[in-house]
Amino acid sequence: MFNEEYELLLKKSVEVAPDWLKKDVESIVSKDPHAGISYLISELHHTYTFSLRHILSSSHLSSEWSQVSRERLNFIDNNIDIIVALYNEIKNK
Repeated sequence: MFNEEYELLLKKSVEVAPDWLKKDVESIVSKDPHAGISYLISELHHTYTFSLRHILSSSHLSSEWSQVSRERLNFIDNNIDIIVALYNEIKNK
């Protein structure tokens, strides 16, 4: 794959990235504008790993948050290049 094709594919992927990801990236970058991409990815993982939300969700006999967080962690892990592109796009604004 040529570099131009990769850039075009990445641009299209960023355009159709999930809204929750765009909002999370914007939120994290706005809180600490000097943080790097590794901090961003760390914060995304921290947001969706096992936490009090999982406990409260299970105490109400709902597994919805567990399923949502698992799907989002999977998306984050498999789309690091899209997250980096979103990060660069937001930082350049």
